[in-house]
Amino acid sequence: MDTYLCFDIGGSSLKCAAADEEGRLFHTRSYPMSADIEGLLAYMKAYKKDITMQGVTLSGVAISSCGAVNCDSGVIGGSSAVPFIHGFSWKERIQRELGLCCEIENDANCAALSELFYGKAKNIQDMAFLVIGTGVGGAIVRNRNICHGAHRYGGEFGMMLVKQPDGSVQNFSLCASTSSMVRKMEALTAEEWNGVRIFEEAQQGNELCSKVIQTFYEELAFGVFNVQHMLDPEMILFGGAISARRDFTQRIMEAYEKLQKGLDFATLTPRLECCTYRQDANLLGALAHYRQRRGLAE
Repeated sequence: MDTYLCFDIGGSSLKCAAADEEGRLFHTRSYPMSADIEGLLAYMKAYKKDITMQGVTLSGVAISSCGAVNCDSGVIGGSSAVPFIHGFSWKERIQRELGLCCEIENDANCAALSELFYGKAKNIQDMAFLVIGTGVGGAIVRNRNICHGAHRYGGEFGMMLVKQPDGSVQNFSLCASTSSMVRKMEALTAEEWNGVRIFEEAQQGNELCSKVIQTFYEELAFGVFNVQHMLDPEMILFGGAISARRDFTQRIMEAYEKLQKGLDFATLTPRLECCTYRQDANLLGALAHYRQRRGLAE
């Protein structure tokens, strides 16, 4: 059975795993993000050495990364939290430094692929994947392939524009992210807040927190409505820490149904799910991407 090195390049760390072709991860490890490309590659080389010293034969390197990844060239365009990863071909660099073939994909797309090949979307052809965090990102899946778009903006749901009650226009990330609740509470109370505190105090009866949370779900339902009717996916799947809340999709559907009732035309009802994998999603998705690109998986 083939074994692959999987790396997830994030803003604060490099996650590593070896994986077999069925998606089983082993020897997982995490390194703090280095200050330059040489340090990052040194981590990768050290990890590869540790794996091969255990008698494992490796077939390739699968990478998930922040940034606008060009899967064909292996170049990460744009900008990200890790500035030194941009502007060169990772495929060529990994082949030269580690002596193995490499495939690389954007981290949100990898998270979607982890569900498509190993999670709740295994039998799905078309899917929208929304990552709800400090902003809103995601991925579009068509015929079990990532839809990157002409400018690699496919799945940038956070860029959707939403008109606010005061007439101002904001993007969806500012309205329907976890940080949107924090900003609202801090503006209303002049205190420091975080998402955990907001939900805890709402549970204890803080009506202001409850109202801010309700607004968050209503804004999110508004975006879900647009995504469902623009793309018509079989499933809309959510990632991000907040999606671990047991009532997350229920609250969205309650707000969605309220929105539907206020409309005088026929609408679709989405199938909403939360992601299976969390800390391992990008590693698994990188593996799925490698095998799909190499014609080893459909």
